[in-house]
Amino acid sequence: MSKFRFAFILGAAIFVLMGCVGGSTPEEDVYKVLEETVAKESQYEKVQKPLQELEEKEQEIYTKIMDLGMKEFDQIVKLSDEALDNIDKRKENIEKERESMSAAKKEFAKADEYIDELESDDLKKDAKKLKKTMEERYQLHEKLTTSYLEALSLDKELYNMFKKKDLTMEELEKQISSINEQYEKIVKYNGDYNTKTEEFNKLKQEFYSKAELDVKESE
Repeated sequence: MSKFRFAFILGAAIFVLMGCVGGSTPEEDVYKVLEETVAKESQYEKVQKPLQELEEKEQEIYTKIMDLGMKEFDQIVKLSDEALDNIDKRKENIEKERESMSAAKKEFAKADEYIDELESDDLKKDAKKLKKTMEERYQLHEKLTTSYLEALSLDKELYNMFKKKDLTMEELEKQISSINEQYEKIVKYNGDYNTKTEEFNKLKQEFYSKAELDVKESE
């Protein structure tokens, strides 16, 4: 059974606006929303390491089970229970990540009113392209996490099957095939999401440059 690491390219480095005196311009307001969005997204970075560790642990459990014979059924049941607990923890981490992205999405929506206030048609066009790219990115993230949760459901079915003494090789192979197909979808969505994230980061920095915002990368 193939397993794929669930990973993301996080937002670009946060920038700090320099020399902002008096009332803010629409360009500066857009900037503030974008950077606050990046900050809210960074919260899900906290789940990435534990999620990766859980995935690696589950792969170890799976390998141990496949190496055991049915004469060691009690050990298989014990390992399967460990795997089921592992799946529950992975689900909790993914839900936390989705909550973080939802908060970031709500923050990003605030940019709409400031984009409309931009006086430069060229800047407004760039800002709308940036907005469209981010919305597509959020759609991909939703597809990615939904697919991952579906994979966890299939994993759960598998470990419950391992606890059946009358499990046939045909049943096992069919389930493993379904799991592999699901993880292949995850790899595709993950790649598309990372590509869209890179595109957004590039467009964001281009917008900052065109808007002549005096910003510097934070340490």
